[in-house]
Amino acid sequence: MTDPTPKHYTAADVALITRIRAWMDEHRYSQASLARLSRISASSLNQILKGSYATSPTKLLANIDSAMRNFDDGGQDSVAAVETSVYKMAFSACGMARRYRNFAVLSARVGTGKTFALKRYTRLNPNTHFIEATPTMTQQSLVKLLARTVLGTVPKGCMDDKFMAVVDALKGTDSLLIVDEAETMTDTQKHTIRRLRDLSSIGVVLAGTEYLSGMFKAEHGQFDQIRSRIGFWPEIIKQITADDAAALVQSSLGTEDVADEVVARLYAYSRGSARMLVEGLLAAVKEFRKGRALDIKLIDAVAKQALCLQSLA
Repeated sequence: MTDPTPKHYTAADVALITRIRAWMDEHRYSQASLARLSRISASSLNQILKGSYATSPTKLLANIDSAMRNFDDGGQDSVAAVETSVYKMAFSACGMARRYRNFAVLSARVGTGKTFALKRYTRLNPNTHFIEATPTMTQQSLVKLLARTVLGTVPKGCMDDKFMAVVDALKGTDSLLIVDEAETMTDTQKHTIRRLRDLSSIGVVLAGTEYLSGMFKAEHGQFDQIRSRIGFWPEIIKQITADDAAALVQSSLGTEDVADEVVARLYAYSRGSARMLVEGLLAAVKEFRKGRALDIKLIDAVAKQALCLQSLA
Protein backbone atom coordinates (compact mmCIF):
# COMPACT_ATOMS: atom_id res chain seq x y z
CA MET A 1 0.00 0.00 0.00
CA THR A 2 1.19 3.54 -0.71
CA ASP A 3 0.38 4.54 2.89
CA PRO A 4 0.45 1.58 5.30
CA THR A 5 -2.24 3.11 7.50
CA PRO A 6 -4.46 5.61 5.66
CA LYS A 7 -6.71 7.33 8.20
CA HIS A 8 -9.94 6.24 6.50
CA TYR A 9 -8.81 2.59 6.24
CA THR A 10 -9.81 0.55 9.31
CA ALA A 11 -7.70 -2.28 10.70
CA ALA A 12 -10.25 -4.70 9.25
CA ASP A 13 -9.85 -3.03 5.82
CA VAL A 14 -6.07 -3.47 5.92
CA ALA A 15 -6.40 -7.11 7.01
CA LEU A 16 -8.86 -7.82 4.21
CA ILE A 17 -6.57 -6.20 1.64
CA THR A 18 -3.79 -8.53 2.77
CA ARG A 19 -6.15 -11.49 2.31
CA ILE A 20 -7.24 -10.24 -1.12
CA ARG A 21 -3.62 -10.06 -2.29
CA ALA A 22 -3.01 -13.59 -1.02
CA TRP A 23 -6.17 -14.83 -2.74
CA MET A 24 -5.12 -13.24 -6.03
CA ASP A 25 -1.71 -14.91 -5.80
CA GLU A 26 -3.21 -18.28 -4.90
CA HIS A 27 -5.78 -18.21 -7.70
CA ARG A 28 -3.51 -16.38 -10.18
CA TYR A 29 -6.13 -13.69 -10.61
CA SER A 30 -5.20 -10.31 -12.05
CA GLN A 31 -6.63 -7.10 -10.61
CA ALA A 32 -8.73 -6.59 -13.74
CA SER A 33 -10.22 -10.10 -13.49
CA LEU A 34 -11.01 -9.76 -9.78
CA ALA A 35 -12.57 -6.34 -10.34
CA ARG A 36 -14.86 -7.76 -13.02
CA LEU A 37 -15.80 -10.69 -10.79
CA SER A 38 -16.60 -8.25 -7.96
CA ARG A 39 -18.60 -5.90 -10.21
CA ILE A 40 -16.45 -2.86 -9.38
CA SER A 41 -14.16 -0.81 -11.60
CA ALA A 42 -10.57 -1.91 -12.11
CA SER A 43 -9.33 1.57 -11.18
CA SER A 44 -11.19 1.46 -7.85
CA LEU A 45 -9.68 -1.91 -6.99
CA ASN A 46 -6.20 -0.68 -7.90
CA GLN A 47 -6.58 2.40 -5.68
CA ILE A 48 -7.96 0.35 -2.80
CA LEU A 49 -5.06 -2.09 -2.89
CA LYS A 50 -2.51 0.72 -3.07
CA GLY A 51 -4.11 2.57 -0.17
CA SER A 52 -4.92 5.62 -2.26
CA TYR A 53 -8.71 5.28 -2.43
CA ALA A 54 -10.12 8.70 -1.53
CA THR A 55 -12.90 7.54 0.81
CA SER A 56 -13.58 4.56 3.03
CA PRO A 57 -13.09 1.34 1.01
CA THR A 58 -15.08 -0.83 3.43
CA LYS A 59 -18.20 -1.24 1.27
CA LEU A 60 -16.26 -2.12 -1.88
CA LEU A 61 -13.99 -4.44 0.08
CA ALA A 62 -17.11 -6.27 1.26
CA ASN A 63 -18.14 -6.76 -2.39
CA ILE A 64 -14.70 -8.16 -3.22
CA ASP A 65 -14.70 -10.45 -0.20
CA SER A 66 -18.15 -11.75 -1.08
CA ALA A 67 -17.08 -12.40 -4.69
CA MET A 68 -14.05 -14.36 -3.53
CA ARG A 69 -16.10 -16.43 -1.08
CA ASN A 70 -18.71 -17.20 -3.72
CA PHE A 71 -15.98 -18.23 -6.14
CA ASP A 72 -14.42 -20.56 -3.58
CA ASP A 73 -17.83 -22.00 -2.72
CA GLY A 74 -18.82 -22.46 -6.35
CA GLY A 75 -18.11 -26.17 -6.37
CA GLN A 76 -21.44 -26.78 -4.63
CA ASP A 77 -23.38 -25.23 -7.50
CA SER A 78 -23.82 -26.42 -11.06
CA VAL A 79 -22.87 -22.92 -12.24
CA ALA A 80 -20.72 -20.26 -10.64
CA ALA A 81 -22.25 -18.23 -7.82
CA VAL A 82 -21.99 -14.57 -8.77
CA GLU A 83 -23.76 -11.75 -6.94
CA THR A 84 -25.53 -10.31 -9.96
CA SER A 85 -28.17 -7.63 -9.62
CA VAL A 86 -30.81 -10.39 -9.83
CA TYR A 87 -29.03 -12.40 -7.12
CA LYS A 88 -28.97 -9.38 -4.82
CA MET A 89 -32.62 -8.57 -5.49
CA ALA A 90 -33.63 -12.15 -4.64
CA PHE A 91 -31.65 -12.03 -1.39
CA SER A 92 -33.25 -8.67 -0.55
CA ALA A 93 -36.72 -10.10 -1.13
CA CYS A 94 -35.97 -13.04 1.17
CA GLY A 95 -34.43 -10.81 3.83
CA MET A 96 -37.35 -8.38 3.83
CA ALA A 97 -40.01 -11.10 3.97
CA ARG A 98 -38.20 -12.91 6.79
CA ARG A 99 -37.49 -9.75 8.81
CA TYR A 100 -41.02 -8.33 8.66
CA ARG A 101 -42.87 -11.68 8.45
CA ASN A 102 -44.92 -10.67 5.46
CA PHE A 103 -45.02 -11.33 1.71
CA ALA A 104 -42.46 -10.43 -0.93
CA VAL A 105 -43.22 -10.82 -4.64
CA LEU A 106 -40.31 -11.42 -7.00
CA SER A 107 -41.12 -11.51 -10.71
CA ALA A 108 -38.49 -12.07 -13.37
CA ARG A 109 -38.32 -13.25 -16.94
CA VAL A 110 -37.05 -16.77 -17.48
CA GLY A 111 -33.30 -17.25 -17.56
CA THR A 112 -32.34 -14.28 -15.40
CA GLY A 113 -31.05 -16.41 -12.51
CA LYS A 114 -33.91 -15.87 -10.05
CA THR A 115 -34.38 -19.52 -9.14
CA PHE A 116 -30.63 -20.11 -8.80
CA ALA A 117 -30.42 -17.23 -6.31
CA LEU A 118 -33.43 -18.39 -4.31
CA LYS A 119 -32.10 -21.94 -4.04
CA ARG A 120 -28.73 -20.63 -2.94
CA TYR A 121 -30.39 -18.44 -0.30
CA THR A 122 -32.23 -21.53 0.93
CA ARG A 123 -29.00 -23.48 1.25
CA LEU A 124 -27.16 -20.70 3.04
CA ASN A 125 -29.91 -19.75 5.51
CA PRO A 126 -31.35 -22.16 8.11
CA ASN A 127 -35.12 -22.45 8.53
CA THR A 128 -35.70 -21.57 4.89
CA HIS A 129 -38.13 -23.84 3.02
CA PHE A 130 -38.21 -23.86 -0.78
CA ILE A 131 -40.98 -25.41 -2.87
CA GLU A 132 -41.80 -25.26 -6.56
CA ALA A 133 -45.42 -25.11 -7.64
CA THR A 134 -46.54 -26.95 -10.78
CA PRO A 135 -49.52 -26.50 -13.12
CA THR A 136 -50.80 -29.99 -12.21
CA MET A 137 -50.60 -29.47 -8.45
CA THR A 138 -53.82 -30.06 -6.52
CA GLN A 139 -54.76 -28.58 -3.16
CA GLN A 140 -53.99 -31.90 -1.49
CA SER A 141 -50.61 -32.26 -3.20
CA LEU A 142 -49.68 -28.70 -2.12
CA VAL A 143 -50.38 -29.48 1.53
CA LYS A 144 -48.44 -32.75 1.28
CA LEU A 145 -45.51 -30.93 -0.34
CA LEU A 146 -45.50 -28.37 2.45
CA ALA A 147 -45.52 -31.17 5.03
CA ARG A 148 -42.64 -33.05 3.40
CA THR A 149 -40.63 -29.85 3.05
CA VAL A 150 -41.21 -28.49 6.55
CA LEU A 151 -41.70 -31.68 8.60
CA GLY A 152 -39.75 -34.17 6.54
CA THR A 153 -42.79 -36.45 6.45
CA VAL A 154 -46.52 -36.37 5.75
CA PRO A 155 -48.48 -36.89 8.99
CA LYS A 156 -51.62 -38.97 9.16
CA GLY A 157 -55.06 -37.42 9.25
CA CYS A 158 -57.22 -35.31 6.99
CA MET A 159 -55.86 -32.50 4.85
CA ASP A 160 -56.60 -29.92 7.53
CA ASP A 161 -54.71 -31.99 10.11
CA LYS A 162 -51.68 -32.04 7.81
CA PHE A 163 -51.96 -28.31 7.19
CA MET A 164 -52.18 -27.50 10.90
CA ALA A 165 -49.18 -29.71 11.61
CA VAL A 166 -47.17 -27.51 9.23
CA VAL A 167 -48.51 -24.37 10.91
CA ASP A 168 -47.57 -25.66 14.37
CA ALA A 169 -44.03 -26.51 13.20
CA LEU A 170 -43.49 -23.03 11.77
CA LYS A 171 -45.18 -21.00 14.50
CA GLY A 172 -42.78 -19.15 16.77
CA THR A 173 -39.81 -19.55 14.42
CA ASP A 174 -38.01 -17.15 12.09
CA SER A 175 -38.74 -19.44 9.15
CA LEU A 176 -39.14 -18.30 5.56
CA LEU A 177 -41.19 -20.07 2.89
CA ILE A 178 -40.18 -19.55 -0.75
CA VAL A 179 -42.70 -20.59 -3.41
CA ASP A 180 -41.20 -20.59 -6.90
CA GLU A 181 -43.30 -20.82 -10.08
CA ALA A 182 -46.05 -19.27 -7.94
CA GLU A 183 -47.96 -18.03 -10.97
CA THR A 184 -48.98 -21.66 -11.67
CA MET A 185 -50.90 -21.98 -8.38
CA THR A 186 -54.67 -21.83 -8.34
CA ASP A 187 -56.54 -19.13 -6.46
CA THR A 188 -57.31 -21.55 -3.65
CA GLN A 189 -53.66 -22.56 -3.35
CA LYS A 190 -52.53 -18.95 -3.13
CA HIS A 191 -55.00 -18.35 -0.32
CA THR A 192 -53.75 -21.50 1.42
CA ILE A 193 -50.25 -20.00 1.42
CA ARG A 194 -51.71 -16.72 2.71
CA ARG A 195 -53.50 -18.56 5.52
CA LEU A 196 -50.32 -20.45 6.39
CA ARG A 197 -48.48 -17.14 6.72
CA ASP A 198 -51.21 -15.60 8.87
CA LEU A 199 -51.46 -18.53 11.28
CA SER A 200 -47.73 -19.19 11.64
CA SER A 201 -46.51 -15.57 11.35
CA ILE A 202 -43.63 -16.31 9.00
CA GLY A 203 -42.32 -14.59 5.88
CA VAL A 204 -43.28 -15.80 2.41
CA VAL A 205 -41.62 -15.09 -0.94
CA LEU A 206 -43.80 -15.66 -3.99
CA ALA A 207 -41.52 -15.92 -7.02
CA GLY A 208 -42.29 -16.46 -10.67
CA THR A 209 -42.33 -15.02 -14.16
CA GLU A 210 -43.63 -11.61 -15.16
CA TYR A 211 -47.16 -13.05 -15.11
CA LEU A 212 -47.04 -13.42 -11.31
CA SER A 213 -46.81 -9.69 -10.67
CA GLY A 214 -49.88 -9.01 -12.78
CA MET A 215 -52.01 -11.27 -10.59
CA PHE A 216 -51.73 -8.88 -7.65
CA LYS A 217 -51.71 -5.52 -9.44
CA ALA A 218 -55.42 -4.73 -9.44
CA GLU A 219 -56.67 -3.08 -6.27
CA HIS A 220 -59.74 -4.65 -4.66
CA GLY A 221 -59.15 -7.78 -6.75
CA GLN A 222 -59.41 -11.45 -5.86
CA PHE A 223 -55.95 -11.43 -4.22
CA ASP A 224 -56.42 -8.27 -2.19
CA GLN A 225 -55.78 -10.12 1.07
CA ILE A 226 -52.33 -11.06 -0.19
CA ARG A 227 -51.74 -7.70 -1.86
CA SER A 228 -52.29 -5.86 1.42
CA ARG A 229 -49.63 -8.05 3.06
CA ILE A 230 -46.88 -7.49 0.48
CA GLY A 231 -43.98 -5.55 1.96
CA PHE A 232 -41.45 -5.89 -0.88
CA TRP A 233 -42.47 -5.81 -4.53
CA PRO A 234 -39.80 -4.59 -6.97
CA GLU A 235 -40.40 -4.06 -10.67
CA ILE A 236 -40.27 -7.07 -12.97
CA ILE A 237 -36.69 -8.11 -13.67
CA LYS A 238 -36.34 -8.24 -17.45
CA GLN A 239 -32.67 -9.10 -17.91
CA ILE A 240 -29.24 -9.15 -16.33
CA THR A 241 -27.05 -6.07 -16.73
CA ALA A 242 -23.81 -5.73 -18.68
CA ASP A 243 -21.89 -5.73 -15.37
CA ASP A 244 -23.71 -8.91 -14.36
CA ALA A 245 -22.66 -10.52 -17.63
CA ALA A 246 -19.04 -9.45 -17.16
CA ALA A 247 -18.94 -10.99 -13.69
CA LEU A 248 -20.50 -14.25 -14.94
CA VAL A 249 -18.04 -14.46 -17.83
CA GLN A 250 -15.08 -13.88 -15.55
CA SER A 251 -16.27 -16.40 -12.99
CA SER A 252 -16.83 -19.02 -15.66
CA LEU A 253 -13.48 -18.52 -17.38
CA GLY A 254 -11.46 -18.26 -14.16
CA THR A 255 -8.06 -16.61 -14.26
CA GLU A 256 -8.10 -15.77 -17.95
CA ASP A 257 -8.14 -12.06 -18.76
CA VAL A 258 -11.13 -11.48 -21.03
CA ALA A 259 -11.22 -8.51 -23.39
CA ASP A 260 -14.07 -6.05 -22.90
CA GLU A 261 -15.19 -6.47 -26.49
CA VAL A 262 -15.51 -10.24 -25.98
CA VAL A 263 -17.65 -9.71 -22.89
CA ALA A 264 -19.81 -7.23 -24.80
CA ARG A 265 -20.27 -9.72 -27.64
CA LEU A 266 -21.29 -12.51 -25.29
CA TYR A 267 -23.75 -10.21 -23.55
CA ALA A 268 -25.26 -9.15 -26.87
CA TYR A 269 -25.79 -12.76 -27.92
CA SER A 270 -27.28 -13.65 -24.54
CA ARG A 271 -29.94 -10.92 -24.86
CA GLY A 272 -29.86 -10.42 -21.11
CA SER A 273 -30.35 -14.07 -20.18
CA ALA A 274 -27.94 -15.47 -17.59
CA ARG A 275 -28.99 -18.99 -18.60
CA MET A 276 -28.16 -18.43 -22.24
CA LEU A 277 -24.87 -16.82 -21.30
CA VAL A 278 -23.66 -19.45 -18.82
CA GLU A 279 -25.34 -22.67 -19.92
CA GLY A 280 -25.36 -21.86 -23.62
CA LEU A 281 -22.63 -19.54 -24.85
CA LEU A 282 -19.92 -20.07 -22.23
CA ALA A 283 -20.49 -23.81 -22.11
CA ALA A 284 -20.19 -23.97 -25.89
CA VAL A 285 -17.05 -21.83 -25.88
CA LYS A 286 -15.40 -24.21 -23.41
CA GLU A 287 -16.46 -27.24 -25.42
CA PHE A 288 -15.49 -26.08 -28.92
CA ARG A 289 -12.68 -23.61 -28.30
CA LYS A 290 -9.91 -26.21 -28.76
CA GLY A 291 -7.08 -23.86 -27.81
CA ARG A 292 -8.17 -20.99 -30.06
CA ALA A 293 -7.80 -17.38 -28.96
CA LEU A 294 -10.78 -16.01 -27.05
CA ASP A 295 -11.81 -13.26 -29.44
CA ILE A 296 -14.91 -11.97 -31.21
CA LYS A 297 -14.29 -14.25 -34.17
CA LEU A 298 -14.48 -17.30 -31.91
CA ILE A 299 -17.63 -16.05 -30.17
CA ASP A 300 -19.35 -15.46 -33.52
CA ALA A 301 -18.41 -18.93 -34.73
CA VAL A 302 -19.62 -20.66 -31.58
CA ALA A 303 -22.86 -18.69 -31.53
CA LYS A 304 -23.64 -19.61 -35.14
CA GLN A 305 -22.36 -23.17 -35.35
CA ALA A 306 -23.17 -24.50 -31.87
CA LEU A 307 -26.29 -22.50 -30.94
CA CYS A 308 -27.78 -21.44 -34.29
CA LEU A 309 -27.84 -17.80 -33.21
CA GLN A 310 -28.09 -15.06 -35.80
CA SER A 311 -24.70 -13.45 -36.37
CA LEU A 312 -24.06 -10.01 -34.89
CA ALA A 313 -21.12 -9.40 -37.19
